[in-house]
Amino acid sequence: MGETIGYIGLGVMGLPFARHLKAAGHDVVVYDRDAAARARAAEAGLRVAAGIAEAARDAGIVFTCLPNPAAVQEVHAEIGRPGQLAIDNSTVGPDLARRLHVELAARGAAYVECPMLGGVGEAEAGQLFLIVSGDAAAVERALPLALLAARDHRVVGGPGAASLFKTVQNGLGLVQMTAIAEALALVAAGGGDLDRFIDVVGAGGGMAATPLFRTKAPLMRDAGAKAVGQFYIGAKDAGLAAALAQAQGLDLPLFAASDSAWREGMAAGLATADVSAIARVIEARTKTKIAGS
Repeated sequence: MGETIGYIGLGVMGLPFARHLKAAGHDVVVYDRDAAARARAAEAGLRVAAGIAEAARDAGIVFTCLPNPAAVQEVHAEIGRPGQLAIDNSTVGPDLARRLHVELAARGAAYVECPMLGGVGEAEAGQLFLIVSGDAAAVERALPLALLAARDHRVVGGPGAASLFKTVQNGLGLVQMTAIAEALALVAAGGGDLDRFIDVVGAGGGMAATPLFRTKAPLMRDAGAKAVGQFYIGAKDAGLAAALAQAQGLDLPLFAASDSAWREGMAAGLATADVSAIARVIEARTKTKIAGS
């Protein structure tokens, strides 16, 4: 059997990642504060710990995939003994990432940023794209394990670099998603057939025919779309990107407007809906109907 690895955070991305580590022959000890997530992990044959400390106790390497910066800070306060390597698949801002590099180094541990690009399907298939940064020696140690769940990766620099790229990438995607919903509202207000519009854009191959449009525009027509990417994660990421712009002293109105729309969705109770539910926010703002009957 391979080495003992901890994995903390067993959501729709973390659980498949942990399963790939186990499939490669490693002893994977996992934890999530959600009982249902722990039950799914047990059903998948993973060894479930009673808490964070137990998941990390015997592991030389601990992966994390957590939903927000507060959870990332909480977990990393409990891991990072001398010689341990923390590989973080979470999306956090670059300032927090740099701080975690310093804090874990002070304990004799190492921290590698390893956020993921791709959705649930890519995670299940082991076809993620990883953005990696950190101390060169720690990155070299992390990659053989991290790539068990990935098709490709890029090492992009030192502390904070991967988190900067992931934060801006997600922020850009959420701006695009908000704009797609606004475009559908505009077509609806003009009396156009939304299904035909979605077909024309997707089939026409013009500048708006992005993979995101082809995936999310049809879901925006479905008010009850099954949550694949949950709204609260999108709202968190829109907020991270807007906060980063503000911290840099940049006036970026598209990022700010997107953040505002995602905040409205959270206030409207959309937290556990699919991210395509941003269309419900735009419907309410514009008094148009995007969802089908």
